[in-house]
Amino acid sequence: MRGRRFASEQDIERHISNGFGAGAGASYVPWLRVQDVPSRGRSHKIQGVVVDRIHHLFSDLERAYLLVCEFSEDVVDIREQYPLLPRESAKAIANSIGVRYPKYPTTSVPLVMTTDFILTVRQPNGDSKTVAKAIKYQVDLTGKESLRTLEKLEIERRFWLAQGIDWGIVTEKDFTVDLIKNLGLLRQHTLLPRELNNSSLLSDFVDHLVALKAYPWSTGQCLRKVASRLCLSYSSAKHIFYYLIWWKMIRIDLANTLLLLTSPLPDFTVISLTESAPLSEKSL
Repeated sequence: MRGRRFASEQDIERHISNGFGAGAGASYVPWLRVQDVPSRGRSHKIQGVVVDRIHHLFSDLERAYLLVCEFSEDVVDIREQYPLLPRESAKAIANSIGVRYPKYPTTSVPLVMTTDFILTVRQPNGDSKTVAKAIKYQVDLTGKESLRTLEKLEIERRFWLAQGIDWGIVTEKDFTVDLIKNLGLLRQHTLLPRELNNSSLLSDFVDHLVALKAYPWSTGQCLRKVASRLCLSYSSAKHIFYYLIWWKMIRIDLANTLLLLTSPLPDFTVISLTESAPLSEKSL
């Protein structure tokens, strides 16, 4: 799909009228899509787990943060590349702090600034709260080119502060490499085939797995033994294992324990087997 160009005020008005940067949940349309900014390096288009639509991410760090958000029990909506509109508000902030407001390259058109993530987060009392997150590598905040980056982040911070929305910066220091590797693996197993999505089967699976915790076998060996006892294929046993971890029916320290089939079975705690189980693949 061909990317869009922002070369005039008419372009911006057209994109606004076409619904870019508007909506919520599955109906939200990011202001910027991967194909609109091909020069921004590693990018990703990923089908959502929490939200049923394609997410447009412009860096590995944004992908990592999406994984963290989707794994959270509290994040109920994720809107990436969210526009700071109306521009007049952002431009007024820039003027008030003596910062040059950005323009589109090779034009005199003021840029529509964006926030990397706008999240809807469930609060302990059941209410929802909106939070804004800028995703930046640490080097972008401390390197030679950081001054301009920090100026634009200050515009962004004040824009959301004026609306009573909490804003913050997320860097690669906020999560471990192991956590992101684990979530990338587990995310492939968020749904079970109908024949495996059975509470009795899952309960038996966990019982057998718990019984094997005392033995010095690798995770792969343990899963093979469980598969044999339950007349499952090894691939089905792996799928169930990762599924149970993703949905927190069994809990593991994912931030500090890399899930490897060749490593010992990690320490885990059984939480629940049915309360949060989603629909099977074939029932969607």
